[in-house]
Amino acid sequence: MVEGFHDEEKVLKVVPTAHVVVTKGTRLDNRVRLDLNKALLVCDKVWLLTDPDEAGDLLARALRKEFPSLERVLLDKKECLSYRTNKVKVGVEHCSDEYLSNVLSCYLPNT
Repeated sequence: MVEGFHDEEKVLKVVPTAHVVVTKGTRLDNRVRLDLNKALLVCDKVWLLTDPDEAGDLLARALRKEFPSLERVLLDKKECLSYRTNKVKVGVEHCSDEYLSNVLSCYLPNT
C-alpha cells in the first residue's frame, strides 16, 4: 500500500508482480478501506510503504490501528529526498530503484 501513483510506479518498476493499493494521499476513507480489505483477501501479506515524513507516519498509524496485521516498510528519509528549485521533497518516488529494491528484499525474498 502506497500513498500516490508515482509511488506505485516506483514499486512496480522494482517489483513488477506486486499488487499495489494506492491511497491517493493521506486520507483514510472508505475506498481505501475497501481496497485494503480486497488486498488482504488476495495477498499473503500486505505492507505499508508510506513516505518517511510526518504525513506518512500519521497515515501508517491510522491504517495499523484499523488493520493491525499490516507491517510498515521503513525507509531512510535521507534516501527519499528530492531537491528541486527552492524545495526539498520527501517521498517513496524519490528514492533510487536500487535502494528500494534492497529495502524490499528484506520483506520479499524473491525481489
